[in-house]
Amino acid sequence: MRTPRSGPRPPVPRTTRRQLGTRIAAIVLAGALVVVLHFTGVLPRLQQRFFPDPVDWHNDYSTVEHLRGQVVANGLTHDAKECLLFIINGNDPPAAQRFQVMEKHSGTCPGARGQLPLLFTLRVDREHGVVETDQGSPGQFHAMPVTP
Repeated sequence: MRTPRSGPRPPVPRTTRRQLGTRIAAIVLAGALVVVLHFTGVLPRLQQRFFPDPVDWHNDYSTVEHLRGQVVANGLTHDAKECLLFIINGNDPPAAQRFQVMEKHSGTCPGARGQLPLLFTLRVDREHGVVETDQGSPGQFHAMPVTP
């Protein structure tokens, strides 16, 4: 009969096969984690937060998408990004172009159908990327805070 040992057990030698198996398992788990993060939407949100696309201020679509995110991130409205409608005044000079921000009431957006209430106006200097808003004080523009 064996007598029980006292003290720590001697380490089990790590063979090459065992090391390779451990590394493959770690790679498979890391890959599965990336796939799960991508399909749950976490990975694209992290990518957009830490590596945002540069804004092309001379492209209406790029400008509006940037402003849509900034308006919601800064808390200028309680509406979802999809429920905001931007009307661009094409007669304004590029140094002070106005964008009317309206509340859309269609599809999944709540509210009385067919109405587009004006929330506020944004004034954008496309040459320098400066945005001002008259939210809370119609007609009097002040700098809109910028969120990263």
